[in-house]
Amino acid sequence: MVAAIILAAGASQRMGSPKALLPIADSTLLQRILEVVKKTCNEIVIVTRKELQVDIMLNAPESRIVTNPMPENGRTGTIQVGLLALEIPTAALIVPVDRPGFNFETIEALLKAGGCVRPVHNGRGGHPVLLDREAIRKVMSAEANASLREILEFNDVQVEGVDFSLNVDRPDDLQKLTQWYVSQDT
Repeated sequence: MVAAIILAAGASQRMGSPKALLPIADSTLLQRILEVVKKTCNEIVIVTRKELQVDIMLNAPESRIVTNPMPENGRTGTIQVGLLALEIPTAALIVPVDRPGFNFETIEALLKAGGCVRPVHNGRGGHPVLLDREAIRKVMSAEANASLREILEFNDVQVEGVDFSLNVDRPDDLQKLTQWYVSQDT
């Protein structure tokens, strides 16, 4: 078992509404991600922005919700807020809410490999990523606006059954996302 940090603090300016709360069939994007993550993670922290805190709590009542007071400073800053909310993490799965094209088997492959790893399919890297203790230390000592690619060296883990092209940024991405989830349900 490992801790997970779900990143849901972005402004969603291009989408026009909070990505975590996007409707997917009878659920939300956040709830769909939680369904997968809960199977392997014993501790889940969702990092969001202040104005979304209540809505996120209502969508994830069993998860710990923390607020990034300065999400505009960058994704690494949001990860740092999440790491600080965990109980002495030895490994952490970092799950951006806007990169949902992974499955349970992806997480299993990352956990089996261990270390500082990212999933790869057909030569394309994806999410979530797994950070070991040393990677966590490096992230915590980095600037909030630094890119993980600048801070860490990831080992690649080959995975199947994923779609790393899913990047939920604009309203037209919602149709592709919904189709992918429907294909996963069958």
